Amino acid sequence: MRRRALAVALCAALLLITAAPAEAFVAHLKAPTHHPKAGKPWRIKVSARKRSGKPVRAKATYKFIYQGQVVATRYPSPHNKQCPNTGQRHEPWRFKGSYRDTICWPKRSVGVRLKFRVLIKTKHQKKHVDYKVRVKN
Repeated sequence: MRRRALAVALCAALLLITAAPAEAFVAHLKAPTHHPKAGKPWRIKVSARKRSGKPVRAKATYKFIYQGQVVATRYPSPHNKQCPNTGQRHEPWRFKGSYRDTICWPKRSVGVRLKFRVLIKTKHQKKHVDYKVRVKN
């Protein structure tokens, strides 16, 4: 009976060790200003790293939020560096560590208080970084 209890306890301990959550990652968004100009390139940098600094593999998606509601979803296109962007992607951008992208804000967004959200997903976790934006003319 003791052997059986010991074996069950040992198996449970091994399951807990292997089911430990993946190491947390830190997401960052760097942008030049909270007031981008409509029709002009707004260059950003997105990064995802472990706390130790090691880059992680992830996928990124953009959400545009107005008064708490998602009004648009877009996907990064780091190879489009011109405004207006051409050849929009239709799936999240896969990256390791970081990437740079150029956002072109449309004229209709001038003066509107928006939240630019970058949603970053790894294999085991997801996080988002919010950036308040008010587009200028």
